[in-house]
Amino acid sequence: MGSSASRWSLRALFNFSVPSIFALAMTSSGAIAAPSQLLGKSVIVSWSENRIQTTDRDAQPTSVSAQAQLSVYISDKGRPFSRVTMSVANRRGNTRTGNRDAVQGEGSARSFNFSGNTMTASMPRGNAGAMQISVTFDSGFQGCSARVIAGKSGGAQSTRVTSIITGRQYDFYSVKTSGESCRVQAGNVFGN
Repeated sequence: MGSSASRWSLRALFNFSVPSIFALAMTSSGAIAAPSQLLGKSVIVSWSENRIQTTDRDAQPTSVSAQAQLSVYISDKGRPFSRVTMSVANRRGNTRTGNRDAVQGEGSARSFNFSGNTMTASMPRGNAGAMQISVTFDSGFQGCSARVIAGKSGGAQSTRVTSIITGRQYDFYSVKTSGESCRVQAGNVFGN
């Protein structure tokens, strides 16, 4: 693991950011109108995660790297349809991938808010964690940049997550995100 200083700064980030992510998710169950420039378009955000985690089969904390993607299609009526995809290479070097779809307003805790030229996606992650993905669009809504924050609620040592790849239980002790990229494309990324 990294130095104790970097672990403390990561813990401070988690303790600061997660309560606000949870609050945003709880107050934004209804759809907030998407800008007209995004109607009928898709937004794709990709990032990397470095996790310290244990599994239901191994209590020894290990470092795991994952590739992640959030794909969002904003319908002509402004409704977000989304998919989170995770890919992890196992010990043999084989990559396994899984995804989870959500439609805002259909029992999903994944929520989207739009304000000016920004889109924010908030979602709980496990029993004590959350993620927030903030997207800033350029003036013509043709391009974008993104920031991804993952964390735990204050005082939680870990968050228990059910893997969308294996369906097994994992305890995430820390998640560091990096390498965010973002793009906007015309039409439905899901091909419907």
